[in-house]
Amino acid sequence: MVTIGQPNETYDEWRTRMLAETTRFIEWGLKHPEKVTWIPMHPVGKGNFPERLKQVFWSIVTEDKRWPES
Repeated sequence: MVTIGQPNETYDEWRTRMLAETTRFIEWGLKHPEKVTWIPMHPVGKGNFPERLKQVFWSIVTEDKRWPES
């Protein structure tokens, strides 16, 4: 669980905690690729995604309950 502004947490402690959380998430994603949300992509400068694709993608990302708990 990410807690912002923990009491008496120094920048170095915050940085260490954030790196550890990111590391755990990446390791989890590599072990469970079937549970990771696919991120659509296209070459830079070659147009935009359709509005509907943007809506679907962000609805999945913001509602995804498959991500690991801390």
